[in-house]
Amino acid sequence: MKNITKFTLALLGSALAGQASAGIVVDGNINEWLSNTTTWATSNAGIHRTVEDQTGNNSVRLSPGYGGQAYDAEAIFATIEGSKLFIALATGHNPLTQTSGGNYGAGDFAIDFGKNGSYEVGVNFRNPNGASSSDLFGQHAGVYAVSQWYYGLWNAAGNQTSSNPDLTHPTSIKSGTLLGTSNFAYTTDPVKGYGTYGNDGHYFYEMSLDLSLLRNAGWDGSAFNIHWTENCANDSILVDPDQYVPEPGSLALLGAGLFGMMGLRRRAKRK
Repeated sequence: MKNITKFTLALLGSALAGQASAGIVVDGNINEWLSNTTTWATSNAGIHRTVEDQTGNNSVRLSPGYGGQAYDAEAIFATIEGSKLFIALATGHNPLTQTSGGNYGAGDFAIDFGKNGSYEVGVNFRNPNGASSSDLFGQHAGVYAVSQWYYGLWNAAGNQTSSNPDLTHPTSIKSGTLLGTSNFAYTTDPVKGYGTYGNDGHYFYEMSLDLSLLRNAGWDGSAFNIHWTENCANDSILVDPDQYVPEPGSLALLGAGLFGMMGLRRRAKRK
């Protein structure tokens, strides 16, 4: 019984520690996410990241399209703290770019429950300089249960197309139901000193949203992906927070179970 009690105490301590906030401030400054701004190394093991830092002019091919630094999706980060999901993005793409005249604006953040390409939820970025329906959908920072997405210029083979886009890379929300709002910040002035190419200009997005909004859209606590790209889908990036989050009340149930076991142990001793 002593070993069981120790194990349960350790489990409860670990769960409570996972609920504690590491103090991310959503302000567009991602330095608290990083331990090294050159390598994009994270400040703690609970932050998951994907890094695809490239450079060059508009003729440089990314994946799958072109655009070099101006369309580079460089690094994306995600972590879960307590009851909130936090996301950060570094990109060479200016958030104020309009979708017009051969240029393409920023897309939205797409969340894929079960990591099966379904993309049930979107966090909306409404471009204040927007010139197209993909730039101007809905409420800025709104969290939507998405019924339809826009897609980019490229098919699954990486060839440009106007009729058969790659459905694994949604760009912007086309229609959906508003679930709530996120805390959302982004920068509009390029910042140097990050990544492999320190002289390149970088723009940052940062946001947090309540996990209850994901549950309201059908999330069951399983793994999910977070995806971002521009409205052309010239370059895309994907990350998985990779952390199980207990349903509301599960920690209370764990604690109740622990104290129940301790009570049984005390009664056994008295007997």
